[in-house]
Amino acid sequence: MQMRQKQGNAPRMLWWLIASVVLTSTASGQRRNRLPQLGGEPTLRTVMTRHFAIQTNTAAPYARILGERLDSYYDQLARLLPELLSEDVRVTRIKANVRLYERQEEYQRHARRNAPQLINNGGYYDGATRTIVTYRYNNSLQLYFHEILHAVMGEVFNDHYFFRYSKPNWPIWFDEGLAEYFGSFETVGNNIRIAARNRTKIAYLLNALASGNFIGLKQLLTAPSEKYSGITMNLYYAEAWGLIDFLTRTPPYREQLGRFYAAIKADADGLASFKRFFGDDLDSLERRWKAHLWSLGTLADGWNALFNGAAIDDWTVHEGGRWAVVNGHIAGSGDENYNYLIKSELPYTAFTLSLNVLIEQGTTGIILGNNYHGEYPYYYLIDLSRDQVTLRRSYSATRINTLKETQPDVPENQWLPVTVEVTAGRLRVWVNGQPVLDEQENRDRYSLFGVYLYQGKARFKDIKLRKESPVPPAAPTQ
Repeated sequence: MQMRQKQGNAPRMLWWLIASVVLTSTASGQRRNRLPQLGGEPTLRTVMTRHFAIQTNTAAPYARILGERLDSYYDQLARLLPELLSEDVRVTRIKANVRLYERQEEYQRHARRNAPQLINNGGYYDGATRTIVTYRYNNSLQLYFHEILHAVMGEVFNDHYFFRYSKPNWPIWFDEGLAEYFGSFETVGNNIRIAARNRTKIAYLLNALASGNFIGLKQLLTAPSEKYSGITMNLYYAEAWGLIDFLTRTPPYREQLGRFYAAIKADADGLASFKRFFGDDLDSLERRWKAHLWSLGTLADGWNALFNGAAIDDWTVHEGGRWAVVNGHIAGSGDENYNYLIKSELPYTAFTLSLNVLIEQGTTGIILGNNYHGEYPYYYLIDLSRDQVTLRRSYSATRINTLKETQPDVPENQWLPVTVEVTAGRLRVWVNGQPVLDEQENRDRYSLFGVYLYQGKARFKDIKLRKESPVPPAAPTQ
């Protein structure tokens, strides 16, 4: 989205995952609330890749792996974007800059001087210098991919300042939807495949449809850039992705996307062009679109592996800690705060979550939550430590109620099977074969799953999820 500055420089606000909605405080309520301090810039070194220059103070192994992922994304985008829009589209080999800080506070010091209105965002894209500015923690790979797509489209439209966003009826949904569509990915072994189905977006869309908060097609097609910021941003980004997904995967419309792109590039009215190429009966089109979105929530039978044993690129690190894949398991080492590792999935109404945990020291835990517009994403926190298991209900970053504490024997330094079952209004937990919790729960959908540490160190493996009866509801008849 475009943010004008008096000097003419127009940095863009970045999209960020739901885990980043709680940047200023964690679900534990125990994060240190430090205000950004003015001071000098940290020393940044430059890591060159085939397509990018990464200026960073993050650890060398992390920067190297990030560079490999960014190059892989760029190579795939160079092939897929012309296939979708036009053979005339060439992904220009720009040597884009990525200014990547280790910590949010370091990013905020930079933003205070260069983009003060974006201090509390996940980052921004500076069109004048072709630079993505962001920080490591709380941000996923999709953030980088999203902004790289915008940088490429800035070349395609010859408009890196996003002045086109101020044109009457400019289809901002198209710009942002493409960025979300090509920014989405899945892991295949230790590699990534872009333009995959985005489970975070699907969860937002299904929750919005079920709750009556879905934004109609007419409103989305003419939405200004302001809607892609603040409290409405997650839903508008999700719907923009959902519309692109619908058009690209529905044969009568996919062939028209290139014609639509050519029309708006030639300065044709965005709304009139949409009706010309996709049909002027927007009500009928919206019904087909909603039916498509409902179909995306279908859950397969059997176990769904959340961790493939090779990579955690499709997980999001929230509030720091050190997380790595070691010998087929996730190794986590925390600091003095609560540190989270989050994965988004399709919404489950009833499920069994199974994993193996090795507690080395301190407290580890499990997160159950949901990607729902306007609601705090973390619902239940299950603390696991050597001498206590605790269930907490989280309503906000500061309102967290303890529901139950038990004192089972939870051995350290050995792998323990942990099972969480949510069904029929009950939340049940077994640790090492012992039933430790059986409490009432009050949420109808779950799409966020994760693990966390509090001043702890632990390992995790065999993380998988299975739907239980009742199955997710079908689309409404009306």
